[in-house]
Amino acid sequence: MLSIAKLKLLAYAFALLALAYPAMVPPVLGTLGVVVAAVIGVVGWVLANLSLALTVAAGLLLVRVFPGVPRWLGRALVASVAAVAPVKA
Repeated sequence: MLSIAKLKLLAYAFALLALAYPAMVPPVLGTLGVVVAAVIGVVGWVLANLSLALTVAAGLLLVRVFPGVPRWLGRALVASVAAVAPVKA
């Protein structure tokens, strides 16, 4: 885990790089801004669509715990479609 001392050392390293290469500061800050905005957007979307996110998470958990679930669901889907589809002569 990152401690305060490590974060402080990282901040000093970035400050020294910014002093050494001042032309790189605006593009780096712009890139960091885009990354932060993307993370905030994803978190906001997940919170706004919590039921969908939890359903997807439950499906992924089922697939990890029971590896045969996709095959079972595929067979059930084929069987249910076959049960209601008209039989070709």
